[in-house]
Amino acid sequence: MAERRDDRSYSFDPVYRHLLRARDLSQNGDVPRDLKAEINRAIELCQQRLQYCEDQTTKPSPALDHLIKETFAYPWEDAHKEGKVSYYATPRMLTGNVEAQLIKLITSASKANMVLEIGLYTGCSSLAMAEALPESGKVVSLEIDKGIADVARSFLNRSPVGNKIEIMIGPALNSLEILAEKQVKFDVIFIDADKTGYVQYYKTIFEKDLLASEGTIIVDNVLKDGDPYSGEEYESNSGAISEFNEMVLRDKNVHKVMIPVRDGVYLIRRMKD
Repeated sequence: MAERRDDRSYSFDPVYRHLLRARDLSQNGDVPRDLKAEINRAIELCQQRLQYCEDQTTKPSPALDHLIKETFAYPWEDAHKEGKVSYYATPRMLTGNVEAQLIKLITSASKANMVLEIGLYTGCSSLAMAEALPESGKVVSLEIDKGIADVARSFLNRSPVGNKIEIMIGPALNSLEILAEKQVKFDVIFIDADKTGYVQYYKTIFEKDLLASEGTIIVDNVLKDGDPYSGEEYESNSGAISEFNEMVLRDKNVHKVMIPVRDGVYLIRRMKD
């Protein structure tokens, strides 16, 4: 039977998953009561740490809060079965408020005016970044699926800054080519799309000169459920993330830092900036 996936952020941590397995195993056989108590306490601490971080983080705006709730409430499975969306999207793909506030803070600190997002989903991250932009600012978000883009647009239109977000529908590499032809440069680029495309997205950004001077690249899911360091292959496409991470590590032209927020975030800037 397939393991149930929890949408809370601690489910991305292999330590938490192993603790759950240890708890289940401890129910069978003669396991000391103290050991069971320690396992349960460790699980509680994982959950409490996440909740503490949530509680100590700026709360989402009313529009962002509504978008997050609507994403969880939307009937994604039915939409996929009915052909309204081309792939089965789940709320686990959602950025979540802690990470949304992180990228909003980076966008604000960068004094960004132009932002590129590769991978829209329901618009949580694009809305957070749009909220940090000046009146003249703009977010261009790339989404391959028109059905999902339509859902996101309906959510974003309820925000007072929804008009700052432009959605480009189609394969991301095609959209990047179009933007490069227009000689558009972006102060912040957030990559959160299909993981097998990360390497080529990164290369294209630099080859097509899409990152503005002193710009920042933010990359999501770089810990991919712990697979890159655990070798457990919990996710089928984690090998692509490992390849991407190694490529960035070898790139001597950029300064980079990986932080364990949610499913892992990479912050990348040119060395010369």
